[in-house]
Amino acid sequence: MGCTMGTKKRRSSRRKIRKKPNWSRRKPGRPKKTRWQSPRIGRPKYDQFRANEFGEVPREIRVLVDKEDIREKQPGRPGRPPAKRRDVIKCLLFLEFTRCVIQKSSALLNTFKEVLGLEGVPAPRTLYDYRADPRITRTLQRLQKVAAWEQWLKEKIAIPDSTGNPHSKGKTWSGDRTNPKKYREYDKAHYIVGARSLVIPYTKVTRGTWHDSPQFEELVTETIPESNIRALPADSGYVSVENYELAHQLGVTPYIKPKDNAIFRPHPANAYEAHVLFATRFPERRKEVYRWRVKAECAINAKKNAFGDIIRGRLHSSRRNQEICRDIVHNIRMSIMARYGG
Repeated sequence: MGCTMGTKKRRSSRRKIRKKPNWSRRKPGRPKKTRWQSPRIGRPKYDQFRANEFGEVPREIRVLVDKEDIREKQPGRPGRPPAKRRDVIKCLLFLEFTRCVIQKSSALLNTFKEVLGLEGVPAPRTLYDYRADPRITRTLQRLQKVAAWEQWLKEKIAIPDSTGNPHSKGKTWSGDRTNPKKYREYDKAHYIVGARSLVIPYTKVTRGTWHDSPQFEELVTETIPESNIRALPADSGYVSVENYELAHQLGVTPYIKPKDNAIFRPHPANAYEAHVLFATRFPERRKEVYRWRVKAECAINAKKNAFGDIIRGRLHSSRRNQEICRDIVHNIRMSIMARYGG
């Protein structure tokens, strides 16, 4: 009755998981490879940076704008300026940092008037007019380069890339990038990023339908000279013989991903065919540099998480200046974070 003699023990239906052999184990006597890694400041230092960020960024904005040579309207000339251009630029940068709309900015700007060094708080209508003025774009581009230049001189690898900025809520560039009919609803920001510090020294804003390859020349000629950049990893959107030749003329090695239908030629006739030969014969050596291209995505993700991705404005010049203002504040934040990371 309660006897269990003669019964067979049931086998478990679970299979034993065997450990896979580690074929990549380093052989004795072979030196260990050391790869360069971007600095990680750690969670405690990052929390300290976020705690002090709201006090340090406004001061850095004030120092940056006060050092720049900005032409003001001379006294005695016809017309009465409603506000100084230097004060307007400080306000535009600070509002992008705080993600505050211009219509509701008067109380916030009055609170930080002494920190920013403002002589007077501009009216919202004045801020709108200055942000849409295309003549202020060159000044903002100079400020963007100055804000990034300290960290940019330490870079060895630069990555060109692009992203789309929607004009309204409920749209994302990653969701509509496979539908060319919706490209017109976006503005496309072409930028170049430092792989170590994630600073963006130059940005060009175009329509969403513009291709990446023609913008390569302007991105590299504005940033590569007088720098220490030695490598340019980029995706296949920048493939062209002219881009390869231009990079070699600037003393930089391009690591642009070739197209899937690229033809392998054992005797290359130009820089593009030489890179296809190198990528075919030495894929691991090319991968050692090309893998840093993901840092461009990290930079744009950090910027959009901090300031959002929606850019509103009736005029293209207004949206362009707003994007450059975000890049200036992004460079300031990355420079401050580098101090905490040592």
